Amino acid sequence: MTQLKALLVSMRAEYFRLELAELLFTRAREIPLVGMLAAISCATLFQTPQTRDALQIWAIAFILLYGFTYLALFLSRRKPSANTYVAWTRNFIWAFASYGVMWGVFTFICLESLGFWQEVALFMVLFAIVSVPMPVLAYCLPAAILHPILILGAASSLLVQKSLELGINHETWMLVMLLGASVLSTYKQMIMAKNLVSSVDVRRRLSTSVSTIQKLKRDKYLDTVTGMLNLAGMIGHIRKARLSNDTPYTLLSLKVDDLERMYSTHTKAIVDRLVKVVARRIETPGCDALTVAHLGLGEYLILTTEQNEDMESDTIAGLFRAFNHPYFSGTKELYLSVSIGATSLGSNEYDESAVISKAVTAMREASKNPGNSFARYDSSMSDRLNRWMGIRSELQQAIKSNEFEVFLQPKVEIATGAVNSAEALIRWQSPTMGTVSPSDFIPIAESTGDIMALGRWVLREATRLVQSPMLPETFSIAVNVSVKQFADPNLIGLLEQIADQLDGTQRGIDLEITESALMLESVEVKMMLRDIERLGFGVALDDFGTGYSSLSYLTQLNADTVKLDKSFLDEIPVNTKHAAFVSSVILMAKTLGLKLVAEGVERKDQLEWLALNQCDAVQGYLFSRPLAFPDLLSWLEHRAAQPEMNETFFPSGKPA
Repeated sequence: MTQLKALLVSMRAEYFRLELAELLFTRAREIPLVGMLAAISCATLFQTPQTRDALQIWAIAFILLYGFTYLALFLSRRKPSANTYVAWTRNFIWAFASYGVMWGVFTFICLESLGFWQEVALFMVLFAIVSVPMPVLAYCLPAAILHPILILGAASSLLVQKSLELGINHETWMLVMLLGASVLSTYKQMIMAKNLVSSVDVRRRLSTSVSTIQKLKRDKYLDTVTGMLNLAGMIGHIRKARLSNDTPYTLLSLKVDDLERMYSTHTKAIVDRLVKVVARRIETPGCDALTVAHLGLGEYLILTTEQNEDMESDTIAGLFRAFNHPYFSGTKELYLSVSIGATSLGSNEYDESAVISKAVTAMREASKNPGNSFARYDSSMSDRLNRWMGIRSELQQAIKSNEFEVFLQPKVEIATGAVNSAEALIRWQSPTMGTVSPSDFIPIAESTGDIMALGRWVLREATRLVQSPMLPETFSIAVNVSVKQFADPNLIGLLEQIADQLDGTQRGIDLEITESALMLESVEVKMMLRDIERLGFGVALDDFGTGYSSLSYLTQLNADTVKLDKSFLDEIPVNTKHAAFVSSVILMAKTLGLKLVAEGVERKDQLEWLALNQCDAVQGYLFSRPLAFPDLLSWLEHRAAQPEMNETFFPSGKPA
């Protein structure tokens, strides 16, 4: 019983399939109509006085059966679908089994009353009835088996009965030969049926393979998120455009600023949807764009016809205008800015990849000034790009080889002139590249993720230095924490170790956090800030005033200190607007009980203005550049030995 069930399951899987049902529906729908004519013809030709009434009843019943099955199986609305093909195939098998039964009944009715040559004719007719539909039934082996077995089985049983009654003679042998030929032909057609089903499988696999190959070809040249061209597709279009005519082209590289950062604060589905919206806006900014490609992470290439300076300015302005309207992320409005780089593609440019690299290099240069910025490629950018690549390749080895050093820039209390804290600033002296500026390697470290290891090293080194007995008893070192470090799973563990090391001392580590980290507003950032507060670290809001939401974050962040950005101090006290802004910030910080530190103080008039407006502390070149630790100790010792130095900074006397 178990084997029978397994056989039935196997047959159902092999022969109950949508593609086979569709073939049967198309090719077998004429069989009931032909069967009606065959039933009428046979009932007329083979009737005798003894069988007339029986054959008339048989013919009427068979015509009704043919008609019913046609209506049930072969009307257009009965066409098998993905939901109905199993039931349709099962009904198809029962229909042809019933046809076989009816033809078997016909044989029983008329064979006994026929003469020899009529019997021969009947066997020939039965052979035709079995053979004609077999090419169609080949797509359904159960029907191909049941239909001829029921017909030929009836003829065989009658032939055996007649042989037993009358004995074997030449007439019987002829009928046996005809029946044997029918059985042999039917067997061969059953084998053909299996081959036909196999050919359907082959065609299906071939069709699937062709579809897969076509999909792979599409995926090779199309971006899966936007449906636009990808890098390979754009290279092909640039090559085709260059070969089709001698018209010069301009290639633009556009990047949505900070879009990759959104993947840490939004779901991939939301960012992908945003990427699609951006793509549609780029395609319709009013410029003469021939082709647009998406390279991933919000970077696009735009191929346009060569333009003069005025037309180029209009094109860039049109792209910038496309980003004037907000994007919607859930319930929030997002205002995005872009960086655009451009390069010309002349008819003598044969390296498409090099042209794309130039456009991307110009875009990277523009992105150094975020907020709808534009740059056109020139040869000096390649030199900077080569240096950028060199720094990137050397950075990881530099971290392993400990090629970095922490410099400290002291912070001076305006009211007393005391120095109780300093800011840690990292420096890199490379054996191969010489001195590498932090403004060069920090952005690269952030883009590669090396900032996590680098940030942990700075924290450990600052902790080691702050515990030096050569420093004042109450001293703290402020360490900058990058936005990327908030994704470091090891950061809180390290801060817990540092808190344990400094527990019971008057030494401390303060963390300076930029507004950009707070503006992420992600769950991870909020949890990280809560853990920092729990561990008792001092927190300073760095580069205050450079973001869009500074005032609101002052009320949300449990900070101790606000650091005023250098850009607001450069024109003080001459620029009255800047002076009024800084004055209001100082007043607000005092109201909230926050300490305010001014960065980048380089002139005495700045210091005097800050002193009169009750700023708490300052740091900058007016006092000291960032110093190596031994030099800082010497600087502190020198100040301690000459306390009158403080009067130099306050010629009108110490402020109250």
